[in-house]
Amino acid sequence: MGVMALRLSLIGLLAALAHAADYNVINLDNNTLKMVTGKDIPVFVRFDKDYPYGEKADAFKALAQTAVGAKVLIASVGISTYGEKMNQDVAEQFGYKTPGKDLEYSDMDTIFPKFRLFPANGGADIEYTGEVKTDAMTLFLKKEAKIYFGLKGTIREFDKLAADFVKSGANKADVIQSAKVAAEALSGAEKEAASYYVKAMEKTQGKSDWFKTEFDRLKQIIAGGTVAPSKKEDMALKVNRLSSFVSPNDEL
Repeated sequence: MGVMALRLSLIGLLAALAHAADYNVINLDNNTLKMVTGKDIPVFVRFDKDYPYGEKADAFKALAQTAVGAKVLIASVGISTYGEKMNQDVAEQFGYKTPGKDLEYSDMDTIFPKFRLFPANGGADIEYTGEVKTDAMTLFLKKEAKIYFGLKGTIREFDKLAADFVKSGANKADVIQSAKVAAEALSGAEKEAASYYVKAMEKTQGKSDWFKTEFDRLKQIIAGGTVAPSKKEDMALKVNRLSSFVSPNDEL
């Protein structure tokens, strides 16, 4: 089968799998998981009960909506504890089930959901162990799969300038000047966001690790849960902008 025919076949398969699923979420099983992963697009997979619900399920749905248009597939493997107990073999394959012992209904809320990223073109899959929140999962995909997302509080033009700024051999002074000119043309919330990109660029002069250090510092403070909600929101926006320096996207 030629490459084009194979891709058309895969597109048809994905269309069928997406039927009756949550928006932009592909339902996979122990057979189709192997058919979809390891191809030319990364796949982020949730392993969970057949019909998940609650805050974590809502966060995953929101992630799928955020990923519309991005070069990533968002998928779900439903694990059954009744009847033929579908996909329990998949759970065992990834270490979510003890060999020789079936998962029971009571196990589903204590063990799952679990998440794994299957990189494009093969390679070792990566388990996601962070918070089951849309922003956290989006940042993970942006970093590990090099996928561009327009995160909350970011500006695409400045995400590109951030990527240019951290490139090896970049003329940083020129990039800062371009950022300042672009920022002057903005107003309101966008101008405020743009000014942070510029400030971050200026801060890192002579401190090559400043972006990563500040990124980690703010994430740690947010995770600590001791800051006021308004302050936490402001820090989260800064983390999103800093991610464009920490995990620049070459597709911009």
